Amino acid sequence: MQALATASERTARRTPSVLAAVFRVDAQTTGLVRTLMTQYTEIANRSPKLEGQLWRALFDLTQGFLACYAVFAREIIDRVHHNRWQTLLAELIAREISHLGRDAKIRLYRCEPWIPAKWAELHAVFTRACSQQFERQPLLLAASAGPTTIEREYLQLLLLEQADPGNMTPRQIEWVSSRLEEWCRPLHFTLEPQAAATFYVDLASSAGLKRRSVGPLEGRVLFVDARPLHALLLQNRTELEQALKSEPRSEKTASQREQLDLFVTLCSRLDPEFKPLARRGERIPASGAVDSLVGFNNIAGFLAEEKTLRATEFDGSRSFANAMDLATFGRVRAAQPDTRDETVRRRLAAFAAPGGPWEMKDMSVSGFKLLAPTSIATEVTLSMIVAVHRRGENSWALGIVRRMRRLSADNAEIGLQLIANTLMTANLIEQRKARDADYSVDGDYDPMAGRRFGALFLSYSRRAGEPAVQSLIIPPVEYQPSRRHTLQTPGSQRTIRYGRVLEQHHDWVWTVIEPVEPDGAARGPGA
Repeated sequence: MQALATASERTARRTPSVLAAVFRVDAQTTGLVRTLMTQYTEIANRSPKLEGQLWRALFDLTQGFLACYAVFAREIIDRVHHNRWQTLLAELIAREISHLGRDAKIRLYRCEPWIPAKWAELHAVFTRACSQQFERQPLLLAASAGPTTIEREYLQLLLLEQADPGNMTPRQIEWVSSRLEEWCRPLHFTLEPQAAATFYVDLASSAGLKRRSVGPLEGRVLFVDARPLHALLLQNRTELEQALKSEPRSEKTASQREQLDLFVTLCSRLDPEFKPLARRGERIPASGAVDSLVGFNNIAGFLAEEKTLRATEFDGSRSFANAMDLATFGRVRAAQPDTRDETVRRRLAAFAAPGGPWEMKDMSVSGFKLLAPTSIATEVTLSMIVAVHRRGENSWALGIVRRMRRLSADNAEIGLQLIANTLMTANLIEQRKARDADYSVDGDYDPMAGRRFGALFLSYSRRAGEPAVQSLIIPPVEYQPSRRHTLQTPGSQRTIRYGRVLEQHHDWVWTVIEPVEPDGAARGPGA
């Protein structure tokens, strides 16, 4: 980084041999970048600090090369009649577009699309290559990757941005990016459309790929026929569907189903004809401020304190202040609404996401679309659980972040899948065997003497009047299917054991509940 910064200084001596040395260093850092990206996709979700360090390392390295190449590009423009400089121009543009693609990809890691200025920069670089007519000249940017072209690097970037709807994980983005190099080989830009339904890019605009509309197009437009790519995606999707039907209980079923979902998304996004996926519910416009709690620990901590607060601070039956009021005035004064609201606000500030309340945009039976401040959007990742509370309502709802898109420097759009419209904290007490109990009274062991931990008790009904489905969210280390627990909720106490895992991530597990009969037999989910 220091060497690149030195070469980019205004007073630095720039020669063709120095640029060739930068190319050599760039080629040698391919393995380093691959290692950083592998670490990011595998271990970055363990802590925000680790994620930030890896992401910053990738970002700074990419920006260092882009700044250096921009300085050398201006040098070549000033020396247009020097043949030795001009022979390096094709590789310079190819590497510049390659690093722009890397910049776009690592921004997608954080669900951040490109701003219009980045698109204008990319189109200007590719336009220069087209004017020199070497956009299809084979170039070797990395020995391990094989030859490529400026056009192919440009297409890979456009298709990657088009493929991601805002819900692809870094691992999926990296997988799609690695496949696009092969998928883009048969694709080329043309001045005339090859079919009625096709993609195009306007080199004079500040946007990426677009589907061709019915009306005429103006500007510097290039068309790309994506039908071969779409046919390949459909073939892969069909093969996965057949594999799941033939072997539904295979060990590979989970990974195949995840890959099938990814191919369904890719087929929809890269289809030249617009065929949107069917929605799970009709969206209804909504507005208003929304309080939010992000992460299992914050949600469980807030709800646990809320239960304690309701039982003590707002209990008007037994307190010294109420006793004095009863002795002085002959009656007990009700809790002041302002005092209660202020107490709730103070507690909420201790657990709520920083940056203030979120804004509701629309809602459906299956979820919400929310606008969140960008300050918290950097901490929210896909598959995190978020509890939301609309102002004016009493209950909290729980959802999973399924889609994210940073809209500007101030806010980001978050798509939340609703998994519970009634949420409360619960205690799980591990049932201990008789020989493990600490003490007994007349031979009876205390069933509540086992180790206990907190959980989230969920209840979800899709429509009014339908029976609610109950489930639990617990820490991953506490999930042991064979172990029984006593489930304590504010209104009941019963013996349960964990059932089927609905979803699992590094900081939470969502599982169904299987009640256990008094005689020890467990009832299945269909009972």
